[in-house]
Amino acid sequence: MRTSIFTPVLIALVCCLVSCDVPGYGTALYQILQKLKFRVAEISAEYPANLDKYDVLFLHGLSKAPTETEVRGIQNFVNTGGTLIVAGDNEVLADLYLAYGLELQKLTKRMIFSQRLPEEALFRENPVAEIRTATDKAIEPFGREAAVLYARENDAAIVTLQDGEGRAYFIASDYIFTRDGLRYGGNAAFLYNLMSTLPRNAHIGLAERMYYTLETQPPNPFMALVFRTPGGLAAVYICLMLFVFLVLRGRRFGSPLDAQEKNRRLSSEYVHAMTALYQKGNTRMDIVRHIRDKFKTDLATRWRVNPNVDIDTFLETLTSRGAIDEDNQLTNLIVDLEASTHISEAQLRDLAHRVEAYREFAKINRR
Repeated sequence: MRTSIFTPVLIALVCCLVSCDVPGYGTALYQILQKLKFRVAEISAEYPANLDKYDVLFLHGLSKAPTETEVRGIQNFVNTGGTLIVAGDNEVLADLYLAYGLELQKLTKRMIFSQRLPEEALFRENPVAEIRTATDKAIEPFGREAAVLYARENDAAIVTLQDGEGRAYFIASDYIFTRDGLRYGGNAAFLYNLMSTLPRNAHIGLAERMYYTLETQPPNPFMALVFRTPGGLAAVYICLMLFVFLVLRGRRFGSPLDAQEKNRRLSSEYVHAMTALYQKGNTRMDIVRHIRDKFKTDLATRWRVNPNVDIDTFLETLTSRGAIDEDNQLTNLIVDLEASTHISEAQLRDLAHRVEAYREFAKINRR
């Protein structure tokens, strides 16, 4: 992976994403992995893990214990060629550590720093002599051959082992990859080195604090309340009966009466009347602003972008998230919508047609 650009990438990540606290979607770890051009999928209760789609499973600071089924699934993922990265010293990880012949042991003295143990560094391009772990636990391998990468004397902080066709890294500290931890240059360099062992554009499943699969995904609280309790089912029945009553209320059965309409205006009269009102009120710019704000909001929702940033940042973020911009079609459209000068009715219609054409092309807000 891009070792030749290590220094500028590291400076940009640490200075912009950590020290300067640049606003953006996700944690510092998520933003850094995105900047390194990995495809990152967040794992949560709403978006459970799909191990078949990942090259790497990154578990950071879990506070919920993986179930026995989840641990077996993770083992199978690594054994068939996946890469596992576990960062954390919470006791809830004990079963996962144990599955790989490792054990977390409580230290009598906090391990602030850890030094590289092997004389020949695993990451030869950019070796890091020291990292800041800030942990109260150490890793003790037993019954399994594991390489200790960083330690304080005999207390191992980071180990790695081969399992089947894949590899697992265990890090007894979730502090390393937090925003504060990555302010330390050694930690940022270690993260880059670790990611440099992965394939270009690898698909990473990132679980921070919680890890869920389809089997362990918690039910939606509202749906469970409505459909799994007697009171909820009664409420559904009452609402259904009320709906039927409102639909049928006042309905007349029998032969329909002929509708007689007198003095009905033509549709063209309404069109001309609305056109005259728009011209009199000079509201074309208000219409343009409405179209622009709605379009930007839909784009932001589709690609999870902040719509309130400046136009250059907005377009750059859209492109990085995979927005379709063939021949600068989207860029030119956004720029034209931002115009502050008065426009004609023909220009207004043209902008509206272009917006709708892009919505259809990119399948935005289609019902």
